[in-house]
Amino acid sequence: MQKIWSRLACAAGVAAMLFAGSSQVLAAESTAVPERVNQDVAVSAQIAFTSNRHLFLLDGQNKNATPKQITTSGLSEIVDWSTDGKWLLYLHYKGNDNYSTPGYLWAVRADGSGLIQVDDRPIMEKPKWSPVANKFAYTVNIGSNEQPDTRFVNKAILDNGELASQSTTKADFVDFTWMPDGEKLLVSTAAEKDRAMTLVLRNLGGKTLATYPVAKPPNIEEGVYPWAPKGLQVSPDGQLVAFFVRYNSGSLSADGVPIQLFSLTQPNRMPKELGTGLAYPEWLAWSRDYKQLAFIDGSDRIATTNKHLKIADREGKVASAGQQDQVDTLPVWTDKETDTLYFSRGKGTPYAYDPKKVMVPGQRIWKRDSNGEQKQVTQGTDQTADYYPTPSKNGKQLLFVRMEAAERGTLFLMKDGSETELVKGITGDIGYYANYLPQWIRVYWNS
Repeated sequence: MQKIWSRLACAAGVAAMLFAGSSQVLAAESTAVPERVNQDVAVSAQIAFTSNRHLFLLDGQNKNATPKQITTSGLSEIVDWSTDGKWLLYLHYKGNDNYSTPGYLWAVRADGSGLIQVDDRPIMEKPKWSPVANKFAYTVNIGSNEQPDTRFVNKAILDNGELASQSTTKADFVDFTWMPDGEKLLVSTAAEKDRAMTLVLRNLGGKTLATYPVAKPPNIEEGVYPWAPKGLQVSPDGQLVAFFVRYNSGSLSADGVPIQLFSLTQPNRMPKELGTGLAYPEWLAWSRDYKQLAFIDGSDRIATTNKHLKIADREGKVASAGQQDQVDTLPVWTDKETDTLYFSRGKGTPYAYDPKKVMVPGQRIWKRDSNGEQKQVTQGTDQTADYYPTPSKNGKQLLFVRMEAAERGTLFLMKDGSETELVKGITGDIGYYANYLPQWIRVYWNS
């Protein structure tokens, strides 16, 4: 099990990450307190964002509401909203970065009340909400950093704010995801000598319901081999799963891994390979009608060049939706407007960090409709770049962050073709080689 807070196992890895991610400390020292700059516009949404390393919440529907600061020390990282929008999970790090210190899981109500520390043990990997109830699952380390002992925890949060533990079992897997019914989990296990990479369907108590080998056992004598499925993304109908195939070499995996599609209804067939990409689950997205998978294809760990949008159908047939000299990132489908996809696109740019400049000058939000036509939907200068497209459920409104510097931006609303500034002073880290992950904002649309 790979730990969020020990992703870098050696000094060289730490140096590379610090160089690639830059420093949030600089952003914190130079950025003012976030400010709602427009009180004439209401947005039917609960908005979580980071600024100066801290977590803030905003009730967008209340025109008089201002950003509410939740944390006052350390560094906060947003996980996600519950399925009903009543609770937000986030990770809190006691230091100034999320690489050298462990993160701890907290929950807070949408109005900023009811703050709860969910677990006092270090969190490993990203916690995940159930898609149908206020349940969530995560892994913790009860051992040491040198000899980790990982446990899988499944909890529920009640309306009164109490936590109810559902189960705790040994985490004998590499990655996990909820099935759409919220009653089962799909986990992945690693390849070993004479054992293939495998997907396993389990109930919430850990009982195995089905097993799906997705490769042949590796030849470990070769040294480097496909190790485990990561970033599992199950289609909304629960029949297909897309994932990245991580190698047993972290350095090799960082430059791109196979993206595969597997049918849980045809377990005797091997997965279909769709392309090669960086292993970010946020770069795999199923349409709500479960007919299409959007993904970002392209090798090399740098996110500012050679990354292109592609679309796969349920049979694994892939169509290119990118443009040769452009770079794409973060595909997001609307909930109700069938086959409508938003993503960020800009001219491919060599990686070069300057805190006063954006990483991909002129990057905008684009929209791809049901017939495959694409168009740019946000406007701006080459001194800015647009990230984190977050469409409303019906696709008629769009929230996004317009960067005016590498680690500073403003939350905008796009509605009826018009852009409106909402909140200034949103900050975060550029992430690993400018992937801008974890996301600086998470939005729950009320309607």
